[in-house]
Amino acid sequence: MPWQQRRARRDAQPQERSADPAEARARALALLTGRDYPSAELYEKLCARFTPEAAAETVAALVASGLVDDARYAEAKARSLQRARKSRLAAAMALRGKGLTDQEIDAALEAAYAPGEEGEDPELEAARALVAGQYRAKLAAGRRDLVAAALARRGFPHRVIRQALDAPDGDEA
Repeated sequence: MPWQQRRARRDAQPQERSADPAEARARALALLTGRDYPSAELYEKLCARFTPEAAAETVAALVASGLVDDARYAEAKARSLQRARKSRLAAAMALRGKGLTDQEIDAALEAAYAPGEEGEDPELEAARALVAGQYRAKLAAGRRDLVAAALARRGFPHRVIRQALDAPDGDEA
């Protein structure tokens, strides 16, 4: 299989990294056209092809110009995780894995998981939606313990799990 042979040859030869900041900037801009990146992740991607100095210089210039903004990325990612019905703890772990600072993570989570206009907790809404959808059959079969364990593995706090199981459809028990 020719493609496997080319890949084996490419992997066997150590790739020489470029030190040209203009090439690094062009590569970074190409990456940023697809999606937003935090500075740490962009730096890692650039280090695969460029020297650490060129990658660092490029990322610093992009941060200074405002094209890369970790706080903006953290808030957008936290909102995305909240819409995906992730718990606050799961969202924090995902953001921490992106190389963001604790202050950026805390600010993003406060914005994304703030109570709505009616005072409803977004984390409780997410847990109730999971109970009403994905875990409905287990709950109907009397396996409340399995549903509680599944929600706990997803990072929901005990208070939220108890409230979601007591009134899964949003009705107060």
